[in-house]
Amino acid sequence: MDTTSAIITANRVTPVSNAGKLLALADVSILMDGVEIIIHGVQVRADGNGTEVTLPKYRAPDGAWMTAITLPDELKGPMGDVVMAAAIEAGILVEKNR
Repeated sequence: MDTTSAIITANRVTPVSNAGKLLALADVSILMDGVEIIIHGVQVRADGNGTEVTLPKYRAPDGAWMTAITLPDELKGPMGDVVMAAAIEAGILVEKNR
C-alpha cells in the first residue's frame, strides 16, 4: 500500500460574531504530492458539549445542510487539530486545562 504525507496549514482563522454555535471560519490548505488544495469556510463550532471543527456546508435544494467536501479521517482529524491550534493562537479559543 502506497502512502504519502500531507502538510496541513490553517491560512486564516476569522472570528464570527453573533452566529450562535459558530465561533470562527478558517481557510485551510492541504499539500499532498506537490498539489495544494485550499478549503474555505471550515467551521469552528462550540456549545456546552465541547468544541468541534466541521467541514464547510451548503444548503441542498430540499433545504437540508450538506457537507461540501468529504475528506478521509486520516486528513480530517489532523486538519481539525491544526485549526483548533490556530484558533487558540488567535485568541478565539482558550486551551482547556486537563
